[in-house]
Amino acid sequence: MCKPLFYFVILGFLLCCFDVAGVSAQALPLTNSSKETSAKTYFRYVFVNERFTIPRLEVEFDGAGAGQYTFKRKDLDEITNKLKISNSLLAQINTLFDEAGFLNSQASYQHKKDFSHLGTMTITLKRSGQERSTTFNYTDNEPMARLAEIFRNIATQEMRVFEIENTRQSDPISTPAQMRQLESELKGKHIADPAQLLPLLKDIQQDEGIPLIARNHAGRLMQMIQKNKF
Repeated sequence: MCKPLFYFVILGFLLCCFDVAGVSAQALPLTNSSKETSAKTYFRYVFVNERFTIPRLEVEFDGAGAGQYTFKRKDLDEITNKLKISNSLLAQINTLFDEAGFLNSQASYQHKKDFSHLGTMTITLKRSGQERSTTFNYTDNEPMARLAEIFRNIATQEMRVFEIENTRQSDPISTPAQMRQLESELKGKHIADPAQLLPLLKDIQQDEGIPLIARNHAGRLMQMIQKNKF
């Protein structure tokens, strides 16, 4: 074979190899994307106490903070509402799970004493292809205790929003009582993400269909939240 022809053959072979490599490289992102989809992040919190007016409630959301809040009062139908967890709160939750080493641990978080009269909670995390659930009624593990508090406060916040909206529609004259309840929950640190309430409070402040005292109270609560003074 003459040298020019030999060089053309080699060049053609190399170009062919590069084309195949390029096709393979283009296919990789699709494979990675499908893996990420199957290993999405998921959070779930379930609280049960048959003695309570609301014997069961559930909070669940994905890695983007989109999810739902479900509760059922005794002898009434189950109610489910959509919820959205803020990025800042999501970061707190993820950090606490990491501090607890939750997914890689087999530890039981239940305290040695039984406090089942307080209710039982189940916390579930699915992330990076791993999944784990744990159930306890009381724990002295600091990260898990803080997580339980955050999930409980998310439920309290969602319930208060539901009660406020329901009252505005069906019994607007009782809205002042809802504002007092909300202020008490804010001062007691029972609201997970107060800043999320600002759009609702602004709407109440401008709603002429509810008592002026409630509208003024909504304005004061907005100031409390914005100044972080409660």
